[in-house]
Amino acid sequence: MTHFNRRHFLQGTLGAMGAIGLSQIHLERYSQGYGRALAQNTRRKVALLVGINAYPARDRLYGPVTDVELQRQLLIHRFGFNPVDIHVLTDAQATRANILGAYNEYLLNSVGPNDVVVLHFSGHGVRVNEDIVMRALLDEADQDCIDASCLNTALVPVDSDGGGGEVQGILGHTLLLMRAALPTENVTLVLDCCYAGGGKRGNVIMRSQVTDLEARTGTAPPITQAEGEFQQTLLSRLGWGPQQLIEQIESRQGGGFVAASARANQQSADYPFEGFTAGAFTCLLTQHLWHEAQPLSATIAAVARSTTSLTKHSQIPEYDPQGVTRSTQDPIYHGAPVAPAAEAVILNAGARSGDRVNLWLGGVNPGSLEAFDQGAEFTQIDAQGNPVATVRLISRDGLRATGEVIPANPAQNTTRGAAPATPLLQEQVRGIPANITLRLGLDDTLTAAEQASAPAQVSDLRFVEWVAVAPGQAPKPPHVLLGRYTAEIDQRMVQSGVARRPVVGSVGLFSATQEPLMVESFGAPGESLADALRLRLKPQLTSLLVGRMLALMVNQTASQINVSLAVEYQGSRSSTTTRGGDDSAIIIPRLTAQGIQTITVDQELTITVTNHEAIPLYLGLLAINAAGEVGVLLPRASDNANQDRIDPGASKSERLRARAPLGIAQLLVIASPTSLQSTLNALRRVASTLRSADESAQAPDIMQDMFSTLDSRRSGNDSPPPSGPRRLEANAVAALSLLFEIVAPG
Repeated sequence: MTHFNRRHFLQGTLGAMGAIGLSQIHLERYSQGYGRALAQNTRRKVALLVGINAYPARDRLYGPVTDVELQRQLLIHRFGFNPVDIHVLTDAQATRANILGAYNEYLLNSVGPNDVVVLHFSGHGVRVNEDIVMRALLDEADQDCIDASCLNTALVPVDSDGGGGEVQGILGHTLLLMRAALPTENVTLVLDCCYAGGGKRGNVIMRSQVTDLEARTGTAPPITQAEGEFQQTLLSRLGWGPQQLIEQIESRQGGGFVAASARANQQSADYPFEGFTAGAFTCLLTQHLWHEAQPLSATIAAVARSTTSLTKHSQIPEYDPQGVTRSTQDPIYHGAPVAPAAEAVILNAGARSGDRVNLWLGGVNPGSLEAFDQGAEFTQIDAQGNPVATVRLISRDGLRATGEVIPANPAQNTTRGAAPATPLLQEQVRGIPANITLRLGLDDTLTAAEQASAPAQVSDLRFVEWVAVAPGQAPKPPHVLLGRYTAEIDQRMVQSGVARRPVVGSVGLFSATQEPLMVESFGAPGESLADALRLRLKPQLTSLLVGRMLALMVNQTASQINVSLAVEYQGSRSSTTTRGGDDSAIIIPRLTAQGIQTITVDQELTITVTNHEAIPLYLGLLAINAAGEVGVLLPRASDNANQDRIDPGASKSERLRARAPLGIAQLLVIASPTSLQSTLNALRRVASTLRSADESAQAPDIMQDMFSTLDSRRSGNDSPPPSGPRRLEANAVAALSLLFEIVAPG
């Protein structure tokens, strides 16, 4: 038989086996009729969603069941899947036999040649020895395949312990055969798991199971023989022998897509968001798809930008196949959305004016959820996107909320004479909290004595809220961790290819995944925690709070104000726009694996903001560097009145030179039909305080003044700020951003 490269074989089984994730959802009864209406006159669309929280205590996860709910709501309300064609297995249901049985019943033996199939798994991955399976599949003489390093990664069902040390998993090339055996090429596997060490990282649990055998001996356990038997069944159905299997593994021409949450040597985060835990990849993927309809390659690049902002360097999503036309042209779920973009869904059937309703906020950016606790409002729309009613938010618990339906305007009657309402809701007003805090957690790299002494060192920073580090369990997870950079963390950073790293033994600030948040926040090795907090870290903590405040404003997927932001560098252009803009204004050039354009330090770039409205707009252009420092680029402090104005159809450009510090920087545009001078002046005052430990405590008060000037309830600049959350209207202010990375030459 033909020999082939073992490494290529293992990589080819999934192309991107670094991820897995799924869960279960119980959807309200009304959605079945709505799903049927969306799916009329379309191809049948079928999904199998698997998610497991309830592993044994040592391996418990908290997000996969939420992942399934995220996916199911998206598939029904945005992509037109009929709820009866979405099949869910979670926790105790998600045994290996049940997963494969559901695949046989609902997918293999039910779908037709043009149908759409989504198979999504959220849970653990595990490393196994597949020698027994390979011997059954291939000629034993092929020692390139059958040797002591016959290792692969498998998905972990809830009953993975097969007894006798064997693992009842589902191997990567089993998934390849499962995909190939389906009678349709419109197949997407979404995997949110990993095998890269597992365990706890900071305030995050990684979705990778380490068996007792591997923990004791470093030896991967064998896969159960039943896995080989199932593969033989699929090979017989396909009419393939070993040679055909090898050819399919090495080919990029087969049907279907794989979207994986991370590379095979990386972690996939079970991530604590604002009041809920989910797979970082699944949460950000579904949130993106509520708003954008792009090809597979562009979708994964966009999600990579978002995962980078959460997990830094440790989680880069991938897709398969790469380098083929269909990946750059076809959507991830093999069809365009059938419903308008939205931030939320009503979960009650037949809601009318005055009704209390339950809401699902799956389309809200998870980084902005704090602005949807109180005071937020949504517009209920019909199938054409026209307003039907308003839903005022009353309270929120994670991604679920309660609200009240009110007429869109007094003349409109939502029960007669109006177009049929969908349950879809688009953002109308967000409520910026009157008191915004920076939640700070103490990492376990600090001693107990250091942890006990830390709060007293920054008692003058009233905005710091100390919270527990408890992966998957805290309703208010920390935004940032305070800790010491250890040799173990440094080894992980080296393996991730991170060049700029703190000095081992130094104190500084970490992301939730225990990666250095800002290299500049780390001092000299051996520095005491008290000195670090008292003398160095107050400006950085304040910068992080200001960044959080600005992030609560970003509403480019919601605002109808038509404005775009572009960055041009050495012939390459990246750009973004608001919901009110043209999709053609969203340009994703050839980017890094993290989905971010790189710009060499000291090189020139051009930033352009364009007003596509028929009325003048007023704008501010801000830059936030890798150290968290904020600068107001436009208008300049020396500009005369109205220099922040852009006439209809006009653009403003600024040529800049990229400056240190190296790392990920952000451009932020704020645009409004009314003047932003007082807001921009407040931002300049903030920027002037962020370099001083003594003055930085003033920044939160200044930022609150800035939000007050944007509050739609305020009658004028001289009027006192209203109490309660600041109301930021999506059609009164647009805030949009682009990320890029400043890198060293060469």
